[in-house]
Amino acid sequence: MLVGRNPEATRRELLDSAARLFAERGIAAVSLNEINTAAGQRNASALQYHFRSREGLLRALLERHLAQLRERRDELLGVADAHPEKVRRAAEAFVLPLAGFLEEDWRGRAFLRIVAELMADPSRSAPEVRELLDATAADEAYARIWKHGRGVPAVLRPERMRVGGSMVLHALADRARLLEHEGKPTQIAPELFVGNLVDMFLAATLAPVGR
Repeated sequence: MLVGRNPEATRRELLDSAARLFAERGIAAVSLNEINTAAGQRNASALQYHFRSREGLLRALLERHLAQLRERRDELLGVADAHPEKVRRAAEAFVLPLAGFLEEDWRGRAFLRIVAELMADPSRSAPEVRELLDATAADEAYARIWKHGRGVPAVLRPERMRVGGSMVLHALADRARLLEHEGKPTQIAPELFVGNLVDMFLAATLAPVGR
């Protein structure tokens, strides 16, 4: 057998080591051997035993957090449907579940940094990883924005989604980096940061279309 007496503990240590290294140095810059070593695994096959490949490892890293993200987003979308300010509430349903990871431990902040990198370059993640990222009800939040915030032609909507979503993720990843390295960002307070991010996301998504 390729694992020690506590396979679940070994798996957690490997995931934690991968999350730290991927977040700090970037996914492509970290080898599987480095992750094994950082996790204190003498057996070079430990990571392959638990995850089979880099893509399997990435999938497991995302799965640790995506169920929570999806649950929170579904909850906020339900609130949006019953609220007079449906457009803003739909925007909050996109932003707030992601922003919530800033207030968690380092694992949540590493998750934001990893997802921002994956979304910036879709060609660098396997289809199974893309399917996980696409299964967070983000499209449902956008559908509500388009339904109630008319004025953006259908042909432009995918680009608005791509740019708006990337802006949110990179803003959160930058703040996560500051929290990890400085403990307390010198920027604006958390509530103001998140509220302003919702404002900017809405502005980017529903900006008037010029001639």
